[in-house]
Amino acid sequence: MSGTGAGVGTIAATYLTGVVADHYSFAPILVTASLVPLVAALIVLVLVRNTKHSGGMLNRI
Repeated sequence: MSGTGAGVGTIAATYLTGVVADHYSFAPILVTASLVPLVAALIVLVLVRNTKHSGGMLNRI
């Protein structure tokens, strides 16, 4: 199931990249690709918390 999902996701991403590049340019693709890691880092910072179960191993930001 995960392999099928990865394949379908790859096909969809390739198709959408082509559509956006044909209608606009590669600029929106590059902007989106540069924002994805930043959004992922923010999600990790929001979701990962230091609790009593973590043993205080995480430092406070």
